[in-house]
Amino acid sequence: MKNPTVITFLLSNILLLLLLSGCSSQPILLADFDNDATGNLPDLTLTGDPTGDEITWSGSTANSSASLAPLKVIADVNGEDGDNILRLFHATSVQAIGSHLGFHARPTAEPDGIYNVFWDGVIEYPGNRSSQALFIAVYRTAQWHAYSLVGLRIYRTPDGPGEGWTSVNVIDQNGPERRIGYIREDLPHSGVFVINLDTQKYSLLFGGLSATGDLPSDSTIDRLSLYLSYSPTDPQDDSSGLGTYYIDNVKMLQGETDED
Repeated sequence: MKNPTVITFLLSNILLLLLLSGCSSQPILLADFDNDATGNLPDLTLTGDPTGDEITWSGSTANSSASLAPLKVIADVNGEDGDNILRLFHATSVQAIGSHLGFHARPTAEPDGIYNVFWDGVIEYPGNRSSQALFIAVYRTAQWHAYSLVGLRIYRTPDGPGEGWTSVNVIDQNGPERRIGYIREDLPHSGVFVINLDTQKYSLLFGGLSATGDLPSDSTIDRLSLYLSYSPTDPQDDSSGLGTYYIDNVKMLQGETDED
């Protein structure tokens, strides 16, 4: 994947250091796709350590048309030899794609602690349609239809800084959707969700933008999950799914605050 911008790289690493300081963490999901064969679906079982993590995909598994494969591992043309990334929701024309992609940590069922989700991504919106939104959210279970702990909705907007900018909005259960800023399409970004069950609060970083807020009351984690999907922002628009997202280096950590 393309290298993140300098400011995104610095902010991501500063936040990572803050998250890991004073906290002992262990990986509960790792997915980088470098061991997957290009041109195919990824290995959904995520073999190796940690055990018990996996990927789910609700869309078509047919890769008969390489150009329209909805989920496919591809070579990272901006990386080193052997670097792969995952391309999802690829489409070249308006069509209904109601599918979603899920990353699921190994089951934990811990009543407290701090959970971190990291990934790198690039978003593309082909054509001139403005009603398509990318939804990225963290869930306490692997159930797609449950309420998310916190989510992001990223979509084109006519009141942005200029052409090629997307609005980044935060969605939680404690208030209305709110905009936290804009990012450029086609530029790499890093994403971080921090779920703190000790304080019942979340914090996030996405493309250099940040936000904090309260979790739903008495939140717990059964199986930390990250879901991604495209959907129309106009309820009358039935042509959801037009867009492409590239994702790599997905990590989930479970931590406990040090008492010392």
